[in-house]
Amino acid sequence: MEKTTKLLPTASVCAVVIAVIFRVFQLLVTVDYNEMGFYSADAGFLSTWGLYVFLVIAAAVFIAAAVKDNKSMNTAFLCNKDSLTPKQTAVLGISFLVGACLKFYVLVFNFKGIGLDFLGEGVIFLVFAAIGFVLLGSRKIKAGIGYLMLIISISYTLKAAALFMQDTIITRVSDELILLLSYVSAVFFFLSLGRFISTNEGKGTRHKLLIFSAVSACLSSCASLAGCIAYLIDSEYMKDHTDIHPVSEIGVIILAFAVLFVLYGKKAETDTDNENDENKKTDENAADEMPSV
Repeated sequence: MEKTTKLLPTASVCAVVIAVIFRVFQLLVTVDYNEMGFYSADAGFLSTWGLYVFLVIAAAVFIAAAVKDNKSMNTAFLCNKDSLTPKQTAVLGISFLVGACLKFYVLVFNFKGIGLDFLGEGVIFLVFAAIGFVLLGSRKIKAGIGYLMLIISISYTLKAAALFMQDTIITRVSDELILLLSYVSAVFFFLSLGRFISTNEGKGTRHKLLIFSAVSACLSSCASLAGCIAYLIDSEYMKDHTDIHPVSEIGVIILAFAVLFVLYGKKAETDTDNENDENKKTDENAADEMPSV
């Protein structure tokens, strides 16, 4: 079998690792919580804006990797939901259930009152759990699951709107800005995933799904995973600020990587493979027709 490239998953993993390291450094050193969470006035350009520059570069790499993988006949652009194996479907189901468990943890232990954000989290929890149980129970991806993604997208839109409206200086507070960007990327990720699962794909839907999977994994890692790691490194310094690093968004990271690696998990049949199969069948037929001695 001709070896195919898998640039996007590799680029995504590398980008997430670098982004998390960068963001943990910012949380522990660059962010001044005594000044409402702004960047420290003493921080240089690289410490303050380096992460954003890296995220823009990473997005460009994701786009280039998706285009390159497509030209390399990668199966991420050849398979559909019906060609996924029961094991691959189960991986997606488990990922949704893990995401539901993380949402449930936030709903129970971080309850602060009924509002748009709480309702959004509650709806996402219910839909995540429903999708997870359906996928694990049937081991098949039904088209109706794709339409449930629309509910998740609407919920993330409401969460983003609630976050934006509660703070007029959100663009200057790095924690809330990155969290807002992660919500926006999640909206497009679940919309693209819904179109893929419901077989309502348009031109470029698969590209958008894979790119937004990578983007969502990267932004959600900066918004949530980096805060958790910073808390483990220096809990005394971070203990008053853990509410702005929602652990529930780690579920999006898991789902995004599950989609990436599931779609890249099937083996492609290239022209070389097809020719070898035909030659093998021809040889077998010739051997059957040969008279025995």
